Amino acid sequence: MAHRAAADTTTDTENEDGLRALLTRQLMPLGLLVVVGYVLVRQVAAMDLRSVLAAAGDIGPGQWLVAVLATIGSFWAFGRFEWVMHRLGATGAPERYAQIAGIGAVGASQLTGFGLLTGTLARWRMFPDMTVWQATRLTVGVSVAFMLCLSVLAAAMLTVTPVLPGGWRALAAAGVLAALALFAMSLWRPRQLLHMRRALPPIRAQVRLMIYTAADTGFAALALYALLPKDALPAPDLFYAVFLLALFAGLFGTTPGGVGPFEYISLTFLPHLPEPELLAAIMGFRLVYFALPASVSLLILLAGPALRRREDTDRPRLDPVIAAHVPPVKAQALAYTARRAEAGLIRQGAFDLLCNAHHLPLSMVALTGQSLIMLSDPLRPGQDPAVALQALDRAAEDRLRVPCVYKCGGRTAAAARRLGWSVVPVSHEAWLDPRRFDLETSSRRQLRRQVRKAEKSGLTVVSDWGAALPLAEMRALAETRTKARGFSMGVFSAFYVAAQRCHLAYDGDRLVAFLTFHESHDEQTLDLVVHGADAPQGTMHLLVTRAIEAAAAEGCTRLSLAAVPRDWPLPRLLAQTFRSISGSDGLRRFKTSFDPSWETLYVAAPTPANLMLAAVDLADRITRPREAKTPR
Repeated sequence: MAHRAAADTTTDTENEDGLRALLTRQLMPLGLLVVVGYVLVRQVAAMDLRSVLAAAGDIGPGQWLVAVLATIGSFWAFGRFEWVMHRLGATGAPERYAQIAGIGAVGASQLTGFGLLTGTLARWRMFPDMTVWQATRLTVGVSVAFMLCLSVLAAAMLTVTPVLPGGWRALAAAGVLAALALFAMSLWRPRQLLHMRRALPPIRAQVRLMIYTAADTGFAALALYALLPKDALPAPDLFYAVFLLALFAGLFGTTPGGVGPFEYISLTFLPHLPEPELLAAIMGFRLVYFALPASVSLLILLAGPALRRREDTDRPRLDPVIAAHVPPVKAQALAYTARRAEAGLIRQGAFDLLCNAHHLPLSMVALTGQSLIMLSDPLRPGQDPAVALQALDRAAEDRLRVPCVYKCGGRTAAAARRLGWSVVPVSHEAWLDPRRFDLETSSRRQLRRQVRKAEKSGLTVVSDWGAALPLAEMRALAETRTKARGFSMGVFSAFYVAAQRCHLAYDGDRLVAFLTFHESHDEQTLDLVVHGADAPQGTMHLLVTRAIEAAAAEGCTRLSLAAVPRDWPLPRLLAQTFRSISGSDGLRRFKTSFDPSWETLYVAAPTPANLMLAAVDLADRITRPREAKTPR
């Protein structure tokens, strides 16, 4: 009880501080409202209000009906926009409830103004499990995302329509180019921004946000356009550009309903429209687009969380779960019992666990910029791969990523094909049975030659693991590598290597090379391969041979020498470049000398476009590995 009371006190303090900060931030909108209101009042004072009221009376029933239907479409689109933001924020809100809550929040805030304050309070009402600070972050996220999408959309329209003079149109075009640059950076982030605190939203989210913004503003513009006099209608593209500019000004000012900035921009940039008719249409627009939705929002906010309780009862969530920060003991146990020893990569901290609705582990996954990538096959032996693939698909959709499976075996690839996924061979894994390994066979002539050269140089091979490892020397040697790889290949860290089977080569008392292996109940898989520039010829051949002999002595039934990228059917120059970057030719020659068996591994995704997006993420993570993390 004492802990609960302390937590409640902390939450109350956070809520009080959050409310105080929110109220303080409304001072600038109040000042702007006074200034713009003064300018607008002076402009309206010179008009004939009787003419405005008469023009309002001329609006026909059909025009009102179109305006109401367009308003419904606009708020539906914003509800979808809100749902995307909930997905990005991982709030766990059900889809329909997130849309309803968003409509309630925007309906209240656009009528009363001061969107940060009213939007936060409305969302806090709909999500009482949030603190004020969390509700504020959600409101700020929605507002900033909408303003950015609106800015890009407005800039694009202002670039192609003659609303603004040439200089301003050039500035709008520059804004569109900047947006395209950010879009490109979402796919391939510059090296200096690899560790930026906030990642850019995935392409899937950006596209959806832009679509819903265009639908929202398009329907809103239609609601106003329908109320204009039919004999004075401006060109639709010109009107839409002005509407976006006026809407941006109104939202930026955060005044109730955008009053002031919206009218000022509309009157300034639509001078050919009779002012009484334009103001009458704006008055009708405010009635349909602000007053009517506000009444619906009031009902939503009054019902509040009861709407969610009803939806949770009607539609129990059976979604897969992604468990991050796997404890070291659990990670070690999972790796040891897994179907493939490569599951030891989960100790690296770059992978999470994909679990079913009952929290049973299915597979290892990594959340990247555009993709949710499942590595290899399902974790448990005998598990149906289709179950893991379907869970991966749902989890990726929930996070607005594309699902992808990387380096899976034939059984998982066949399950993916049955689901209609695109499946492509990506690499070939070399493996052998250590118990049947014989160095003296004719097929291993080249290997014997290399091993003897290394033995003649006086190398000593030591096999060890855990605290006895010379971790400082190993780190120093690993840091000399110029082409470190990551993701499905380990990145050196003391915590990570200490739990692996290691084989070290010494020239006298100096460490010149080492290998590490993942280890499961019946398999060992080659992971880190590190050697110094002065390592004698044949050093790595000798190390792998000693590792095979040690595995045979322990009764290991399968030892994997890891995978080699496949030869893609590319033009000759591109193929040579790929082989040079990946080092596939040298790797294949090295592994072929052990006369292994070869297993084809695959990459799979629902569509070819998904495969291309995932391929960019894979190339980024493999060629630009992130620093290894110690699981907590």
